[in-house]
Amino acid sequence: MQKAFAVLERLQDGRAHSGEDIAADLGVSRAAVWNQIKRLQAEGVEVHAVSGKGYRLPGGYEFLDREAINANLRQSTATQLREVHIDRVTDSTNQRLLDLIPDQNIHGVVWMAEHQTRGRGRRGGSWLAPPGSGLCLSLGWCFDSPPKSLSALSLVVGVSIIRALGAIGASGLKLKWPNDIYHDERKLAGILIEMRAEIGGPCTIAIGVGINLTLSPDARNRINEPVTDVSAACVASPSRNAVVGAVLDQLVDVLNNFKNSGFEPYRSEWQSYDLLRDRKFRLEGPDRIVEGIGRGVGPEGTLLIEHDGDVEAFMSGHIVMDGSP
Repeated sequence: MQKAFAVLERLQDGRAHSGEDIAADLGVSRAAVWNQIKRLQAEGVEVHAVSGKGYRLPGGYEFLDREAINANLRQSTATQLREVHIDRVTDSTNQRLLDLIPDQNIHGVVWMAEHQTRGRGRRGGSWLAPPGSGLCLSLGWCFDSPPKSLSALSLVVGVSIIRALGAIGASGLKLKWPNDIYHDERKLAGILIEMRAEIGGPCTIAIGVGINLTLSPDARNRINEPVTDVSAACVASPSRNAVVGAVLDQLVDVLNNFKNSGFEPYRSEWQSYDLLRDRKFRLEGPDRIVEGIGRGVGPEGTLLIEHDGDVEAFMSGHIVMDGSP
């Protein structure tokens, strides 16, 4: 993929470039350029072959850029970020952070990638994101001791993502317990939290966020569930670097507050976005399946389901709604 990104750099302006010019610029053959074009297309990048003109990337390509991200960050956020890494290609941004433990403190370390080869989702699934189609971002954070309501951390992170996307113009967003963001009944973003903790001691967390920004029709067809993107929830397609800035601003803000206040200050806001509220669905747990109606979330972030004449709280499980996998 590194060679494919070299070709992508020549197409980032959105204009047509001949295979001959790209090959000369890179010092390779036209056949080599063609092979990398096919590689990009195979990964879901919408590269067009224009008769008599060469190759073109509709809409261009905005690479992640530290200076552009810093320009979109609050100063109070920037001072709390120790390092910002941007890879062209990596296996998993969460894994990059976890690999630093225990040799390095990952608090305030951000890891992003243009493309993940092994992006992880919840329940052992994968997160598919063609280069340039969205964000693959992870933030390391440490608590001296596990805060109260730690089990609700993914819900608080979900609120921060809703706030961030709202700040760049997205509307109509919903939260699906425990860690997905939806728009128009389709998944738009997901959260993966991986933790390393000592009993009664420090708690180190890698917070992974995957957001679909602009998915091509081909990319949508590759994903085995109904999906959408931020562009569909906005009047205009947002800048990737502006979205990174908004996400980091909100994440840092809520994490600082969560340390002392827990989930309670966010509970009513979370429930105002609740996709499952008053809807019938099925919860598949490790040892039982429950069908019922969503009744919000409890003080610790548990899912409340009304079934068999009672309301029961659940800590984990897989939600199945009509039409979901």
